[in-house]
Formats: sequence, structure tokens, C-alpha cells
Amino acid sequence: MQKATDNIVKLHPEVKKEEWEIEWERCMPWIEKALKHQDFYTIEDITDKIKHGMFHLWPGKRSAFVTEFVIFPQNRALNLLFCGGDYEELEEMLPSIEAFAKRAGCKRLYGGGRPGWLRKLKHLGFEQEHMIRKEL
Repeated sequence: MQKATDNIVKLHPEVKKEEWEIEWERCMPWIEKALKHQDFYTIEDITDKIKHGMFHLWPGKRSAFVTEFVIFPQNRALNLLFCGGDYEELEEMLPSIEAFAKRAGCKRLYGGGRPGWLRKLKHLGFEQEHMIRKEL
């Protein structure tokens, strides 16, 4: 069975990879697991957005986050788009991500996911908001 990462264009062996590419290739399997729970992004989409600076890669030793800025007319937020890997390490990474968001003028962190995430993150100050949707 072919993995989504098999479709990523590989650089020619003589071309030196940038640091983000090396880290992304290492972290990609963690994020791929999170992609199974949504249908808006492929791994190729995320790669392209990281490459062009639209998404931020937060690599850990055993986990990773992918974030993006969301700009509203009156506020700015950092969206925790995807994460995967070791939960304890992800939790340890949050203060750095929060500091980055504050320095960038963000007033809020957002994230979505399965209901179990709220139980895991409530002690860190995360609150539930409600969204509705309708398939078209």
C-alpha cells in the first residue's frame, strides 16, 4: 500500500535539503496520522504551505505541531492545525508556541479535533467552543 509521503517530490540527491525539509520528512508520519480525521488537507498541501511560509512546523524529538495564523478584522489567532506524536512532549511544546503567538500579536490559540482533546487540554486553560457544519 502506498503512503501519502510517497507522493512528495523528492529532491535530486545532489541538491542539499533545507533544514525545514529534513525536519518535515522526519515529522511527517506523526502529522499523517492526524490527517486521517479530516478531509481538507493532504500531506502535499501541508508540505507546500510550510514551504511557502503559510504554515509553521514545530518539530519536537518525538512529536510535531503544524500551525497557521488566522487574521480577523479585530484580532489575530494562531490555529493549532495538526499535531501528532508523543502527547507529553506536545504539552511541553505549548509554552513556546504560546510565546511565539503572543510576540506575533495573537490574542488566542485555536485548535480542533476529537472530543478527547478537550479532556487532555482543559488543565492548560483550553475551553470548548462550538461550531456547526453542513455538508454541501
